[in-house]
Amino acid sequence: MWPQSCPPKGMQSLIHKSPARWCAWSAFLLTLSLGPNARAAGDLIVAGGSRDLAFARYVATQEQRDAFAKAQPVGIVIEASLPGLYKSAAMLAVRTRTANQRSELQVLQFSGDGTVAQEVIDRYFTVRRQLEDAAASRTTITPANYKFHFAGEVKTGGGVAYIYHIKPKKKQQGSMAGQIWMDSATGDEVMLTGELLNTSLMGKRVDIVRETQPVNSFLKARITHVAFTLPRLGRAELVITEVVTNDESGSPSNLITSVPSSASQNPSWQ
Repeated sequence: MWPQSCPPKGMQSLIHKSPARWCAWSAFLLTLSLGPNARAAGDLIVAGGSRDLAFARYVATQEQRDAFAKAQPVGIVIEASLPGLYKSAAMLAVRTRTANQRSELQVLQFSGDGTVAQEVIDRYFTVRRQLEDAAASRTTITPANYKFHFAGEVKTGGGVAYIYHIKPKKKQQGSMAGQIWMDSATGDEVMLTGELLNTSLMGKRVDIVRETQPVNSFLKARITHVAFTLPRLGRAELVITEVVTNDESGSPSNLITSVPSSASQNPSWQ
């Protein structure tokens, strides 16, 4: 059970503006940076190429499963708020996977309002578990499940991304309607924006903006903004920041012990 209220210390800085959020990752990144600074041979990227080649690379990556879904472990910061009520909460955690591929979350630190924890963060995890239980093959954003329409390209500050409008061939829980940006050289997802469909627990409309960006040569960060409306509580907002390393031998215990000693609790989130 979440506490109804929490002391205003601990992770207070994590609910400030985005530049401060990266301070919370210093311990994570220090440990992760000790891993091998190289890609596996199977992940070698050939520079250059056309839009068709970038699209083919994107599809191949999706069929091999999302790096953030198969990674072991993933560092996570969740910031949640009810802006209309001036309530907020934040959580620092490590996500790992069990032998049957279900995710487990170990909460390292929590700070903030109990209502936000139960009505916003809990709701997010409930929906996430439902999507995990659904067949990923039916919701993966690939030509098998979605219609793609090329909409142009955009400069991303160091590269170019191709923009596609996406629409699910069949609306089902976890599918999205919106846009996806693909890196023109690698085919990697750069940005995903749109509306998450058929998620009644989060209201009639759930808007998502997800951006994936490299931290360095072997660390990758994904920041997801989620907005929805709750009865009686109004607009709810989430920012989920995930950091993953290419080093699949990374140990969750290394991440946990690298967290500053100010963490007062270490509950297990199933």
